[in-house]
Amino acid sequence: MTTRQHQHKQHHKVRLVIDCSIEERAFVKMLAARKHMTISEYFLSFAKEELSGKPKIPNETTLEAHNEALNDGGTAYETMDDFWVDMGVKRRAKS
Repeated sequence: MTTRQHQHKQHHKVRLVIDCSIEERAFVKMLAARKHMTISEYFLSFAKEELSGKPKIPNETTLEAHNEALNDGGTAYETMDDFWVDMGVKRRAKS
């Protein structure tokens, strides 16, 4: 393989399709935006983290939330609409 062919392969992109609802897409888009990432960058960051081999150690806040959920704490929602209202997000599209 020549250097030119190798360089071309490094920049070649492929499309990955993920099936999800409109609400799920909006949620992922919000999560990505909070990290100043595109949706693609957001999903790829998980793959890169997984390949890094670094141990995943939850911080204190995460441990507290996990323990609260295990002890029937936290908030449960009947519908996605209820969740979005509680998050203060106005839905534009109806499913």
